[in-house]
Amino acid sequence: MLFNELLKVAAEGDKQALGILYQMYQPRIIIMMSMLNDEFDEDLHQEQMICYWRCVKKFY
Repeated sequence: MLFNELLKVAAEGDKQALGILYQMYQPRIIIMMSMLNDEFDEDLHQEQMICYWRCVKKFY
């Protein structure tokens, strides 16, 4: 499946597609967006995930 197709299906609510996208971007979300003072912050990670899912759903 092409990335655009995967994103479209995920935006429509397909849980498997959402999971695949999550696996693709999880390292970036954790390393680049969920760290505070060089430590993993669970609350920040949860906020980033909420934002991520909203962005996926609004993309299409």
